Amino acid sequence: MCGSAPSRKHRPKSADLGGLHLATASESQGHGWLGDGSDLQTPFAELLSDMYNETLNALAGPEDDLVAWTDLPPATRKRFICSLDSWNFEPHRLGDVEVLQCTMLLFEGLWRIAGMQETVGVSLDQMYPFIRHLRSIYRLENSYHNFQHALDVLQASYSFLRSAGIVPPLSILFQPNRMWRTDRIYNSGPPITCLALHDIFIVYIAAIGHDVGHPGFTNNFMKNAQTPLSVVFNNRSALEQMHCALLLRVMRHHGLGPLLERPHARKLLWETIMATDMSVHADFMERFEHMTTGEESPISMRKVLICQAIMKCADISNPSRPYHVSQHWATKLMREWSCQATLEKQLSLPCTVQSSEDALSEASSQIFFNKVFAKPLLELVVRAVPEMQMYATQCTANLHRWERRKAELEKQPCLVLRDYSTENDYMNAEYVSEESDESESVASSTVFSSSGSSDTRGESHAAIRGAAGKALRKQKSIANRNSWSPMTRDGVMATIVVAHPVAMRSKLTSL
Repeated sequence: MCGSAPSRKHRPKSADLGGLHLATASESQGHGWLGDGSDLQTPFAELLSDMYNETLNALAGPEDDLVAWTDLPPATRKRFICSLDSWNFEPHRLGDVEVLQCTMLLFEGLWRIAGMQETVGVSLDQMYPFIRHLRSIYRLENSYHNFQHALDVLQASYSFLRSAGIVPPLSILFQPNRMWRTDRIYNSGPPITCLALHDIFIVYIAAIGHDVGHPGFTNNFMKNAQTPLSVVFNNRSALEQMHCALLLRVMRHHGLGPLLERPHARKLLWETIMATDMSVHADFMERFEHMTTGEESPISMRKVLICQAIMKCADISNPSRPYHVSQHWATKLMREWSCQATLEKQLSLPCTVQSSEDALSEASSQIFFNKVFAKPLLELVVRAVPEMQMYATQCTANLHRWERRKAELEKQPCLVLRDYSTENDYMNAEYVSEESDESESVASSTVFSSSGSSDTRGESHAAIRGAAGKALRKQKSIANRNSWSPMTRDGVMATIVVAHPVAMRSKLTSL
């Protein structure tokens, strides 16, 4: 098959686990970010300097292994285009090079819009090194927040915009040199028509880069562990701010900087990605509701709200996907969170993800998330973009299946317990992304606000140092892979995650 995974020659055999040594070293001038004693008083001067330097190193970008994205056999190209044009799209079945090729096909379709290249000032050939660079910064070991998820969100964003008649169907690529123009008049009334060409491009960039450098942990975990990332960003959407900062730097590195200098462009990109933090979900719903009721607002605000809506619906599109697709992502997310749960327990941190022990709890969590988040979001967005009704309908159908499943389980005198040795379900979690429609083996999640912090910092710090040392020794034996694996074989998470803000990912990838 085309696109077998190439060797990652640019990845270090070992590294400082995203600043883990800096975080835990007691001999350093700043005594590490853990502080000295029971209070966290380190001023972070050396940490911030390290972040800055490593971010610059990351921006060198991968130069080896540049496979021409256009070198696709006709049959393979046709298969990818048909797959990308389907709501059954499954990026997790693609090879390492294939995910890049599919990403580029989506941007190639975008370039078929008349005037798009002239508007953004970037050629399609320039996009490939940029996309490839982003892919290399996404963390390989994340079971959910990886580049496949980014491609999934991009394809969902494309699907929503295609349904609304804002971008052409990808099948246009079967017609060489054909260009496309939308029939919809700019800013003609419906909110979706306020998107200009550069706004659409911003949505695509936000989708493919919205989780770049994600450590595989939630904001709540980062906050409770008192990580530099959370402290530097004052516990406010720390991960999302890191994603934005890193994405902007990579964009400038690859010549996309001029686009960010346009009025409102950088702000639009930033606010679109920031909306993916589920802690601001309620605020978004309120603001979007005001827009749908006809409340007067400047076009710049409407652009932000529409881009945020597309992005949010795409980011948690799993509940509206066909069941077999939804099930995959649900399982992957639960596996990622089970790693976090293990570390929270070992470090005596507040529990921000809670495992369910039976199929009934699983069904209940699915129903909760669908009812509280996915379904209301889609139904609200459909009021502004009625062409997205089909996705809301599928989401509702999935919900009804889970309700029937729950009713069946409640009638059973004795529930069959599942084996959660490798993956857990959670009724409570900070970030979510899936639902489904046929079986009991899917897991989902809900927003959970954890405000507690450990009162026994000394013990926690000792535990972190112990886990960090163990993880560091483990990582030194791992060759040619990301240097901050989320979980060691014995279930101990590498506490790198808690150590590196803006350049967290860059430390780990020698790009």
